[in-house]
Amino acid sequence: MWHVRYWVDVPDSEERQRKSEPIGSATGKDKLTKPEARRRGAELIEALGINTQNRFERIVRGVKQQTFKERVDWCRKFHKAWTEGKPGPIGTMESQLTKHILPRFGEFTVDMVNETTVQEFVAELRATTFERRRKNGTLMKTYKLSRKTVLNIVGVVKLVLGKKIWKTWELDLGKAQRQRQPYFTEEQFRRIIQATPARYRVMFLLLAGTGMRIGEAIGLHRAEDLDLDNGVIYIRRSVWRGHEQTPKTENAIRQVDIDPFLAAALRDYIGDSKRTLLFESRNGTPLNDANLRNRVLKPVLVRLGIADAGLHAFRHGRVTVLRKRGTPADLQKLWIGHSSLRTGDRYSHTDEELEYRRSAVSAVAIDSLVGPNGPKLSQKTGSVGKAVSNAA
Repeated sequence: MWHVRYWVDVPDSEERQRKSEPIGSATGKDKLTKPEARRRGAELIEALGINTQNRFERIVRGVKQQTFKERVDWCRKFHKAWTEGKPGPIGTMESQLTKHILPRFGEFTVDMVNETTVQEFVAELRATTFERRRKNGTLMKTYKLSRKTVLNIVGVVKLVLGKKIWKTWELDLGKAQRQRQPYFTEEQFRRIIQATPARYRVMFLLLAGTGMRIGEAIGLHRAEDLDLDNGVIYIRRSVWRGHEQTPKTENAIRQVDIDPFLAAALRDYIGDSKRTLLFESRNGTPLNDANLRNRVLKPVLVRLGIADAGLHAFRHGRVTVLRKRGTPADLQKLWIGHSSLRTGDRYSHTDEELEYRRSAVSAVAIDSLVGPNGPKLSQKTGSVGKAVSNAA
């Protein structure tokens, strides 16, 4: 057998211990050549981390430097992103740490995670094709990470390191491309609500009429959060995986005004019910948003021939309606719960609606400026108005 031999350090001792690991056969059908054995031995040494910079600093120089993994462990105990964060974002960060970040940087010292190594990491993430497999090991699909996902992963690395380390970095994450998010048009709102089973019709009507997040709608308390006489809904909480929590941001804690039609629909839906939640399952627990999406909304979309979309498409559709109707900016921010109109810009889809654009340009038609007795455009017509009429 070929063996690779190396020295390891003994804790609390100046002594070192010699190790020998078999790496493959030197004879027979499956024997390794000497160069092959050297390569396999080098791979083993690298996997054991024996020759890493971190080990050199700690053992040879006697310097104890914090590893990236140790820094992550500290963050989990003391960083506000973990101690004060919501379960959803924390779960996402932990997934990115486990799958992408710690396998790459876990054994690095913190100072080794610099602009160069992170840029190399970005290039690797963008070039790699990942696999998603079932529990039995069968392949479900292959995929590449989007720029937004890579940006989020790098964001976790930065969060762990701290701004003092990365504030001067100039990472190249590739050119950003605007991703068209799905949304429902006003006509689609009408068709979806009509086709939805009666049990969930008011829920979808509420989403279309307010643009609130699905977790906020599921978290509404019947008596505490609804003032139907004055047409106001108070957003005070959200539900995530069956548990109540504070809304997504400070701006998400808000009042949403509703029209008389929606208020009457909610009043009729509530009837003489004494339940705590406005919408709840048959056993009194909060509704599951994934079940609403997969078991209620998606079958309706398939039946109507509407492109696949999630419950957030109601929110995008509502913002688009507000923009089309010229709703004042301060009310848009209040009702939707955004910190600025710039955030709402990503939710507006007025540029995708041809009829709305035609209506808008008609309202500022050039003939209203030059008038019917304006300059002649051709020998065949007597005025701009006639020329426009003939062209139409």
